[in-house]
Amino acid sequence: MFADDSLWLTMLLTHYNPTVGGDVPPPKLLFDAWFHFHPGGTKTNSIMHHFIQMNTCSPFVPDLCTIISAPKPPKMTFEKRLFHALHVNPTQRVALSIKEFNENWAMANAVRSFMKEEERMEYVLDVAGGHGALGALFLLLVPKCHTAIVIDPAQCASGKKGVREAWRRLWSNDDDDTTNNHTTTVTTTVTKKELRYRHECLRTGLREELDCILKKTTSTRVTVVACHACQHLTDETLQIASEYGVNVA
Repeated sequence: MFADDSLWLTMLLTHYNPTVGGDVPPPKLLFDAWFHFHPGGTKTNSIMHHFIQMNTCSPFVPDLCTIISAPKPPKMTFEKRLFHALHVNPTQRVALSIKEFNENWAMANAVRSFMKEEERMEYVLDVAGGHGALGALFLLLVPKCHTAIVIDPAQCASGKKGVREAWRRLWSNDDDDTTNNHTTTVTTTVTKKELRYRHECLRTGLREELDCILKKTTSTRVTVVACHACQHLTDETLQIASEYGVNVA
C-alpha cells in the first residue's frame, strides 16, 4: 500500500523535522487516506488515485499548515533595522556600539517629541557629533529635515565609513547619490537630503554654518543639537544658538 512513498513520506519527514518544531516534540502524525491501485496487485503496486487528509479530530494534532510551515522570522522594528544595518559587514564598516546607538536614538526621538513641528528641524546642526548618527537620525525620522551638518574637529571612522555608508540609502528611494570629501547628497522623491561633516571647532564652524543657513531660511527652521557636547562645549553651544535665535536641544 505504501510502496509509492512520495505521497506520504515527505509529509512524515516534515512533521518530525526538529528544525520546524524546535525543542518541543511534535504530536503524533495522524491522517485519513484512501488509495486506488492500478491493476496487477503486488506485481504492479502502483497507485492510480489517492486522497490524504490530516486527521484534525484529535485535539493533539495541529492543523497541517501549522505542521509543515516553518516559523516566520520575527518582524524587525525600524530601530532594529538601523542598528543591524551598521553591523551587516563589520569587516568593511566601523560600527557604533549598542550604547552609542541607543543614546542617539533616544535623543533624536526626545527632540522630535519636544519640537513637534517638523518645519523646526529642516536644518539640524549636530555639534560635537563625532560619527554623526544623531544628525543622520533626523534625516531618517523627520521627513522635512533635508540637511544635517556634523560639526566636530575629530574625524571618526564610524561616521563616514559607518553611519553614512550604512544609512544613506535608507533615506533615498534610488541610488542617485554624489559623494565628496565631506558630503553625501541623496535625492528622494520629496526632497534632496544631505549629510555633511565639518571638521572644525564649534566656535567658528557653528557660527559660519548658521550665517550661511540663515541667508536661505529663518531661524525657526534651524535646530542645533548637542548630545555629545560636554562641560564648556555645552555652554558655548547654547550661547551661540541663543545669539542666532535658533532652536537648540
